[in-house]
Amino acid sequence: MIANSQRGVALLTILLLVVSITVVAGAMLASQKIAIRRSGLLFDQNQLLQDINAGQQLAVTMIRADNKLNDTDSVQDIWAQPIPPYNLGTHSISIELRDEASRFNINNLYQKGAVDTTALAVFQRLLTQLNLDSEIAIAVLDYQDTDGEVHEDGGNESVVYTQQSNAISANTLPNQPFISIDQLQEIRGVDADVLAALRPYITATPYFVPINVNTASPVLLAALIEGGTGEQMQELVAIREKQALTAVDDMWQLPILSSLNEEQRKALTPLLAVDSQAFMALITATDSADSDQTRQRFATVLIRKTATETESNGNSNGDNNNPNNNNSNLGDASNSDKTKDVKVVAQRLWAFRPSF
Repeated sequence: MIANSQRGVALLTILLLVVSITVVAGAMLASQKIAIRRSGLLFDQNQLLQDINAGQQLAVTMIRADNKLNDTDSVQDIWAQPIPPYNLGTHSISIELRDEASRFNINNLYQKGAVDTTALAVFQRLLTQLNLDSEIAIAVLDYQDTDGEVHEDGGNESVVYTQQSNAISANTLPNQPFISIDQLQEIRGVDADVLAALRPYITATPYFVPINVNTASPVLLAALIEGGTGEQMQELVAIREKQALTAVDDMWQLPILSSLNEEQRKALTPLLAVDSQAFMALITATDSADSDQTRQRFATVLIRKTATETESNGNSNGDNNNPNNNNSNLGDASNSDKTKDVKVVAQRLWAFRPSF
């Protein structure tokens, strides 16, 4: 009887051990499958990131190659043409390039510790062109400038802007440049509809960017002068479609702009250029290895193109503080060797396709 009881206990112990081993083995197998799946996903994500970096280098190379061909940036250039996707096995890379200088840079309003009154006037006229409140320009400026007073009003910013419906949480303005135009929704008078109307015409590049007259829209060009309209700027659009303007001075020959006096032209010239100092690239990396589920990652890349030290010295004539130095001698081949420094300034990854 005792022997049978001992055999029963031993059998039960063995069964418990078998069950325990089975449970542990099952858990280890499940954990291994999860680890393998996680590793596969990480590998796929890393591959997509590598694809994005490759697309970034392709965009930079394209801008550098185009720069060797001419001193201007226009819709006829290489970078402005549709770029077919690059296929790498089951992966593909798509690149879209946009000239940020074709838009008004809201960070131009406040540069080197001073308000650019000419840029402010242009932005106010742009708002008027779009049937928006021109006072938005003052609020955008106050968002950036380092003082605590409303521009030209003298009121305390923290008091005046506290009343805005979309006020910043601390009721104080950041007093720093914009990082994204989406931040405009923190500004008094700017809601989703206003931002949607402004989006095609503005950018928030973190450095001074003159407006490229070869790519700017007629609406933005019309904002250069008081009472201008997009229809009046169609003549300029027609001219640049045939051949890019090689100097800002070419604009003053147009009937609509010929009425500007010397002082007005001198004020506008630093805000204008015939080439671009900033490009935005939208890169889409696609993984089609899994026929049931296509994976995509997106990135926006800000690319800066500026004159090298040699060219800057050749064009500056001793004045390194004039933002229009890079454009002053574009028509003089002896002062420009077409050398530009093209580099990535910032990259932002997106889980979804951003507005572009």
